[in-house]
Amino acid sequence: MALIFLNGTTSSGKTSIARALQDELVRPYCVTGIDDAFAMLPDRLHNNPDGFFFDRDERDHVRLNFGRIGLACLKAHHRSVAAMARSGIDLICDEVILTEELRRDWHEVLSGVRTAFVGVHCSLEELERREIIRGDRVIGQARGQFDIVHLRMQYDIVVNSTNKTPAMLAREIAGLLPASF
Repeated sequence: MALIFLNGTTSSGKTSIARALQDELVRPYCVTGIDDAFAMLPDRLHNNPDGFFFDRDERDHVRLNFGRIGLACLKAHHRSVAAMARSGIDLICDEVILTEELRRDWHEVLSGVRTAFVGVHCSLEELERREIIRGDRVIGQARGQFDIVHLRMQYDIVVNSTNKTPAMLAREIAGLLPASF
């Protein structure tokens, strides 16, 4: 069992890197991530204060927020990822750590799971460009996450997706992973 944990802002390329890692690594790795947690909730709890919703923080930046059910769903997702890893499935997790509470919860549930934490960085200018081009993002999300997603994180590997393709980053990460991965 091994878990490669990709953490970074929206539009930093984590999902594309995860898919490229699947192609790069010899052992088969399954991919899961925060989008799976969002998908678990019924549509009526999206843009809903009990589920997931966008608002503005004290800096007036867009943030993805969650209510009681949204938080429970995120924590259940954390536990499902840990359970899959403990069952012997090699995983790549594509994540956006939005709060200190979620960071602590991830570290608690992954205790004992062989995990390589990978920080996926990207320039703010490139993140904002990608948000616009993709057309499926709430504009301003990346800016709102930029200063918080890596807070208090300790990474085994750090990459920067600003000027590199997902395939290049997958090769870089694969080359830096311990041999047990």
